[in-house]
Amino acid sequence: MERGYEAFRVSSIARRAGLTSGAVYARWPTKSDVAVAALDHIFEQILPARRLKDSGVDSMGPLDMISILGANLLVNDETRDVMVHVFSGARNNEDIGECLREYLHQRAQEVCDIFTDAQEAGLVDPELSVAALSLLGQAAGIGIHLLLSAGLEARYVPTEDEWNTLMLRLFKAAAPPDATAS
Repeated sequence: MERGYEAFRVSSIARRAGLTSGAVYARWPTKSDVAVAALDHIFEQILPARRLKDSGVDSMGPLDMISILGANLLVNDETRDVMVHVFSGARNNEDIGECLREYLHQRAQEVCDIFTDAQEAGLVDPELSVAALSLLGQAAGIGIHLLLSAGLEARYVPTEDEWNTLMLRLFKAAAPPDATAS
């Protein structure tokens, strides 16, 4: 998937894995099946719960989790580069499209769960929709990655401190009204 769906060859994947094309096709009968299996593997690595677990923060509070996920939006990550190809490939391949939709739904559920936990802990205003917060977070994540992978000049990318300041202000804005008075 490094080169996109149209450009990848099962024979190249087999060679990289030290297998024959026949061995790959025995497990995955079509090129789409190979692509979906590869995407399932990549998507599992970039789901929010997995990223938090891998960084050792899955036992932290919900605002810490949101903060870490927000801070990681500016981090260049080659597994996210696949997303550029996947969105393009999903337009022309129903199997890729379905795989992408399943990933996006699972990601949305994980982010909604974090915001729900934050609301239950009194850290996020219960009048705010967790679906809206999740969609905003996902849109920001995908949009930021697309912009950075397209080569946005560094002068248009905030520093880590600038980004964290913005994230903190957004978190404060999402707090219950009585929490901001203190």
